[in-house]
Amino acid sequence: MVPASKKSSPLPEGVSPALGALLRGVVDYAGLFPPAKLSLVDALNNFVRYAAGPHSWMLGKFVVPAAQLGELQSLLQENSEARGQKYSLSVLLGTDPARDAERVSATVHSTVEPAWFSIDAVEFRPISPTNIPELASRIPQNLGVFCEIPITENISDWLDAVHRAGWSAKMRTGGTTPESFPISSAIARFLAQCNEQGVAFKATAGLHHPVRSEHPLTYEPNSVCGVMHGFLNVFLGAALLQSGIAEDQLTQILDDTHPSSFQFSGGFAHWRKLFLNEADVASARERFAISFGSCSFEEPIQDLQKLGLL
Repeated sequence: MVPASKKSSPLPEGVSPALGALLRGVVDYAGLFPPAKLSLVDALNNFVRYAAGPHSWMLGKFVVPAAQLGELQSLLQENSEARGQKYSLSVLLGTDPARDAERVSATVHSTVEPAWFSIDAVEFRPISPTNIPELASRIPQNLGVFCEIPITENISDWLDAVHRAGWSAKMRTGGTTPESFPISSAIARFLAQCNEQGVAFKATAGLHHPVRSEHPLTYEPNSVCGVMHGFLNVFLGAALLQSGIAEDQLTQILDDTHPSSFQFSGGFAHWRKLFLNEADVASARERFAISFGSCSFEEPIQDLQKLGLL
């Protein structure tokens, strides 16, 4: 779900309303994680700066491990630029999700509400679909829950359990090695099954760039390069899937490497001859294609600017 504070944020002049509907609140900032791997101090300072910047309408939640919630609150207390603000968090549960879920629950139900943040979502990968019901009993019901599903395994069993729990799915779309990027047909199959089951999703890893293209996979000198999925491909493709396109057509969208295939004109978003109006795009984002986690907020913006979309 797009953060409420972002729904009314004005778009910069010249940005298509359809592009705004597609990308509003779409980037959950995960600067703590590879390949950026920033310290909590640096990642938080970045997030506070982005939240006050001209592209804040694209910014979603700050992704933080449950084990660092206490440290985060202390840093926010010390950060003069953060005073008077309240930031939306997505908390990543660790290797002991039951323990971390209790930590989140204690924070959420604290009699003294944290002044500088609200926990609005949690995300994690359970051991198997069978332990989802037990975990569901430990997580506060008013939070968005994103369960990471290994999309090369039996997706159906996972989605059945996630749907029964009332959760959303999370898929990994890349990483720091070429083999960590799933093929487009696997992503299309995953999204099609989510759509059939009525399960919303978020993506994580490898979506730094708008359109599918080749890039270095880390920030290290002489980094290996690989073809990375594009967030316009994934999110406009998901919105078109909601409108009724077939899975094989979604695969074509995900495989498309031509920026000119993706056009945003006034209240319409286009992929080649297919198009959706602003309201349908916004509905798909609200109900289905929720967000993507990225360790960079600046790369997506810079690439959109290069394409003339921002």
